[in-house]
Amino acid sequence: MNKGPVSKFIAHHYRHFNSAALVDAAKGYEQHLLEGGKMMITLAGAMSTAELG
Repeated sequence: MNKGPVSKFIAHHYRHFNSAALVDAAKGYEQHLLEGGKMMITLAGAMSTAELG
């Protein structure tokens, strides 16, 4: 996959502790997609707090 500006920024700046965990998760998700995997995204709970629902 081609890396966009956000991916490049994260790869360069997010190197330590929790931010590195985000990089690991993003790499795992990318691999999952490359292998034909899918992801279901749901929104709940906080939407009513933000008065969006």
